[in-house]
Amino acid sequence: CDVITLDGRAAWKVETRFNFRWDPERFADPSASLAAIRRHGLRVCVWEYPYVSIHDPLFQELFSRDYLLKNEYGDPYVFSWDTDPATSPFGNVLTPLPESGLLDFTNPAAYAWWRDAHQQLFEDGVDVIKSDFGEQVPADAVAFNGDRGRRLHNVYPLLYNRCVWEATRKFAPQENGAPLVWSRAAWSSQQRYPMGWGGDPQSDWEGLAASIRGGLSWGMSGNPYHSSDIGGFYGADQPPAELFVRWLQATVFSSHIRVHGIGEREPWAFGDEAEAIARKWLAFRYRLIPYLETVIRAATQTGLPVMRAMPLAFPRNALTRSYETQFMCGDALLVAPIVQAGGEVEIALPPGGWYDLNSRRRFGGRQVLRYRAPLDQFPVFGREGYALPLGRAVQHTGEIDGERPLEQLWVFGKPSAPLDLPQVRLALDDGGEPALAVSGDVQVQFFGDALPVQTL
Repeated sequence: CDVITLDGRAAWKVETRFNFRWDPERFADPSASLAAIRRHGLRVCVWEYPYVSIHDPLFQELFSRDYLLKNEYGDPYVFSWDTDPATSPFGNVLTPLPESGLLDFTNPAAYAWWRDAHQQLFEDGVDVIKSDFGEQVPADAVAFNGDRGRRLHNVYPLLYNRCVWEATRKFAPQENGAPLVWSRAAWSSQQRYPMGWGGDPQSDWEGLAASIRGGLSWGMSGNPYHSSDIGGFYGADQPPAELFVRWLQATVFSSHIRVHGIGEREPWAFGDEAEAIARKWLAFRYRLIPYLETVIRAATQTGLPVMRAMPLAFPRNALTRSYETQFMCGDALLVAPIVQAGGEVEIALPPGGWYDLNSRRRFGGRQVLRYRAPLDQFPVFGREGYALPLGRAVQHTGEIDGERPLEQLWVFGKPSAPLDLPQVRLALDDGGEPALAVSGDVQVQFFGDALPVQTL
C-alpha cells in the first residue's frame, strides 16, 4: 500500500464542509496525525468538493467577494442535495449533505483563492487531493463571466480539477514528482490534469462490468489513466468475497488502483481465503510497476491509454470488437476480467500468439475460448513477440530500487519488439533477430522457445 485516503467524513465536519478546516474533534493536531500515518510508509490523500456549506461563515465571506455562483436575482445559488432515502444516491447510509454554495471558477480571483487555500493542507502533510464531485451545476445558475449553468456545466469540472492540480503543483512536496489529482468529474482535455476514477459504482457484478466499460471508453476519449472503487462504492448489501476478489484482480491491470466504498473494503473483511488471494494479487501489482511505467511513458508520448479497448488495440479485427470488458494492458498483456459469479468468461483472442500466464500454454489467435479460473487465478495472456519486466514484491514504492528495479523478465515467444530498461537490453538486429542481454540479478523465464542470453 502507498496511499491512505481520508474521505469526506474522516477529515471534515459534514455540516460545515468544505472549508479547508480539519475536524477538530478528530484532528486536534493535523501535522502530528499525518506525520504518524506517513511513518508507516504511507502518503496521505484528502477529499474535497467545490461546494461550501451555508452553515459555515465562509459561505457569506465568499459571496461578499463575488466568488460563488448566483441565481437570477444576484443572490448566492444554494444547491440542495437529494436527501430522500428513496431517491438519494447516498440512500440512508450516509449523513445528509448540507445545502451549499458553489464556487465560481470563472472568476479569476475566486479561482486563485481556492487554489491558494490548499497551502496549509499540504504544509500539514497532505500529498494529494481527491477532487470529488464537480458535476452539480444547475442549469439556471449564473457565473461571473456571464455563463449560465447550462453552458458552464460540462467545463466546470475541468476548471475545478485544473485549479486543484495547480495547487498541488504549487504546494505539494517536491519529492512527490509530477502533480496528481484523484478526480471524479471531467471534460475534454482532462488528461492534462491526471488522473480520474469512475465515480461511485454499485457493489454488484454489473457495477464491475460497467466500471470496466466506462474505463475503456474513457481511454478512447483521450485520457490514458483510470481506476475504479474495488468492490464497488455502495449497495444494499456488502459485496460478496468473490466479487471483491474479481474486481481487485481486474484493477491490478489499470493505471491506478484503489480499495474504497461504504462499509468495510479491507481484504481481511472478506475472510481468510479472500485475504490470501488479495495479498497474492497486490504483490503482483507491485511487481508489475516496472512494466506499467513503460506503458505510462508511452502514453505520455502517444496518448494511448494503459487500458486499451479491443477496437482501439485491434481496429481491423471484427472478432474482438464486441468484447466490451476484455482489454490490453499496454502492448504485452491481454486481460479478460471475470464479470459474473462462477469464474467463467468468454475470451476472443486477437491475431497472433497468446500465452496463458496460468498454464503457460500457447494459444493461436483468431479464436474464442471459454475460460474457467478458480478464485486465486485470473485470465491474463502474454502477447507473442513481447516481454514483461517484473520487479520485486515490495511493501510500497519507496522500497523500489530505481536503478535496479527488475527481478524477472518473462519473454513470450520470439521477441519482435525492443525493450530498453536499466537491467535489460532487448534489441533486434538488421535481420529482425532478437538479441537479449540482462544483468546477472534478473531471472529470465521463456514462454515458448528459449533464446541465448548475454550478461550485461
